[in-house]
Amino acid sequence: MAQMFEALAEMTSRVSRLHATTDMAALADDELKTFMRLASSLRQEAERVLAFGSAEIHQRSRREFGGAGLAKTSGHVNPQSLIAALTGSTKADARKIDHLGRSLMQASSSQSPGIDKTGEALPPDPDSGAVVRPWFAVITDRMSDGQISPDRFEALRSGLGESSDTVPADALAAAAERLLGCFHPEDAPEVVFRDARQARAFLDRAGVLEKEIELQAKQEAKIWTDRDGMVHLKASFAPEDGAWFKNTLDLILGPKIGGPRLAHGKAATKAAEIENDPRTTDQIRASVLVSLIRAGSLVDENAILAQKRPTVQIIVTASELTQPNRDGVAFIEGTGIPVSSATIDRLVCDTGYITSILSDNGSPLDLGREARLFSPKQRVVISGIQGGCAAPGCDAPPSFCEIHHIDHWIDGGKTNILDAIMLCRHHHMHLHNRGHRIIRDTGPRYEDNYYWVPAATQDTPHPARVRLRFRGVAHDNAMADEPLRTAPQLVHA
Repeated sequence: MAQMFEALAEMTSRVSRLHATTDMAALADDELKTFMRLASSLRQEAERVLAFGSAEIHQRSRREFGGAGLAKTSGHVNPQSLIAALTGSTKADARKIDHLGRSLMQASSSQSPGIDKTGEALPPDPDSGAVVRPWFAVITDRMSDGQISPDRFEALRSGLGESSDTVPADALAAAAERLLGCFHPEDAPEVVFRDARQARAFLDRAGVLEKEIELQAKQEAKIWTDRDGMVHLKASFAPEDGAWFKNTLDLILGPKIGGPRLAHGKAATKAAEIENDPRTTDQIRASVLVSLIRAGSLVDENAILAQKRPTVQIIVTASELTQPNRDGVAFIEGTGIPVSSATIDRLVCDTGYITSILSDNGSPLDLGREARLFSPKQRVVISGIQGGCAAPGCDAPPSFCEIHHIDHWIDGGKTNILDAIMLCRHHHMHLHNRGHRIIRDTGPRYEDNYYWVPAATQDTPHPARVRLRFRGVAHDNAMADEPLRTAPQLVHA
């Protein structure tokens, strides 16, 4: 053990000397990015090691040990408190390490032996039987082996949730395996959690409606006035109302907060005014809220929004609309929050729907080169399939995206959906200004055929291409149960 402790101390010393011995300012851009990636890998490995230590602390502090457990004998009420003291972590960091360790312990195929009141190990109980591993053992093993990071593990387990009478453990384990197969190198933990939550929705259809009701009950707005007469507003909205609220403000503030640039006529003039407004975004947002409330009090819904009416758009496959038990599941565009069949029916009744036909490999319809700009119908289809900006690591929703021709129009490119990629304003400009490219290969699945090809640099003359990650609900629906075998319909309500 002394050798292990010496090795850890040496590694800690070497890492702590890095900032003193490395001139960060002398690093080239690519070198700096490589440094950050490697340093992040080091952090993740440190968290993995801490998780193993935490698991053993939990083993030695199990409830049946009572006051003889490690945490209690060390003067702490529980393992998390001991972990916080040993690591000097914040409560949030200690909670994370504690949760990782507990997951490792629960997923272990064996249990540590018990101890008696004197601290001596007890012999194993021959009648205890085999330990039943929980559903998340499959992802715990991947995390232990270094195949997924601790952050992704936490996101995947939290998003899929716990097993129940209606959601058996084997179904969650199978869903976890499918999600692991969909992982993209650039997926942030938030993306992993969203995908896992959507997979859970298909397994627990009744729970979608229950969650909607629960979140709706938490919706509230508080208003108070301080001594200077300033009126304060603090509000929490359920997903559907919150999406409408946010979409309304984003529609107006789009030019100021990175929304699409492609506007014409009066809209372009108005966009320029908002973009050049010297006030901060928060100041403009406050003025917009006041204007909206004034307009609403006059029952003139278009006074502020001109010809644009904000909407909450949901995406659902036709198979979900025809579920025999009327328990179909849809998702709010841009957030991926699941909604129930009751919400689907209400929104379709209010706003109608658009149907889009997809081929048997998940690719959308092809409309040719008749026009330079993509039509609203095409945009609906692209939004449903790609789900927002396709640039690696970006989470901009469809409303903040422009549509890029893979082959430039001026060079003979077609306004076909197969040649269309959603990019936010920043990444669209970045692609054109920096010389990056997006290419399309031919393969069995639509979403696996598109790659971002970085521009060559002096340091990286042959950069590796990165597969794009489409996060649209149509893609997630297709991955929820089994691969697409027939031409599905995508309904955008």
